[in-house]
Amino acid sequence: MRVLKLSLVGLVLPGLAACASTPSRYPSLALRDVERHAIPAAGPSVAVAQPAPIDRARIAALQSSAEDAFARFTRQQPAAATLVARARGRGIESNARAQAVVALADLTALRSATFVPLGELDRLAAETAADYGETAGVAAAQAAVLALIAQQDAALRALWGELGQ
Repeated sequence: MRVLKLSLVGLVLPGLAACASTPSRYPSLALRDVERHAIPAAGPSVAVAQPAPIDRARIAALQSSAEDAFARFTRQQPAAATLVARARGRGIESNARAQAVVALADLTALRSATFVPLGELDRLAAETAADYGETAGVAAAQAAVLALIAQQDAALRALWGELGQ
C-alpha cells in the first residue's frame, strides 16, 4: 500500500510542477508564420445554398390524416358517452362500467392516432428550420392539429370525470 502511495505522488508531482511555471513561459496566442500561410487569400465567393422548398402536399396530407383520426374519434364519442352514462353510479365490478372503460380506451387510442401526424409535422418543422426554410406552413398545420388534440383531451376529461375516475 505504501508503494502505491509513493508511486501516485511520483506521478502527480511533475504535473503540479508544470502548473507552477512562470507566466512568461506561456505560448503566445498570436498568429504564427505557418498559420499566416495557411489562411487562404480572398478567392471566389462561396455560393450559399438556397433553402429547400417546403413540401406543401406533405403538410396537407399530414393535416388531413390528423383530421381523419379526429373524425373517427367524434364518430365514436356518442357511443362512448352513452356507455359512460349507463355505467354512472354502478360498481367497479359491473359489466356496464367495464364496457364504458373499454369505450374510453378506444377513444384514447383514436386520440393517439391524431398524434402520429403531429410527430411527423414536428420532424418536418425541424428539418425545414435546419435548412433555413419557411416554417409558417408547417407551424399552421401543427397549430391546427394541436387544436384537434385539445378538443379530444377535453372530451376525454369530461367522460372520465362523468364515469368517476
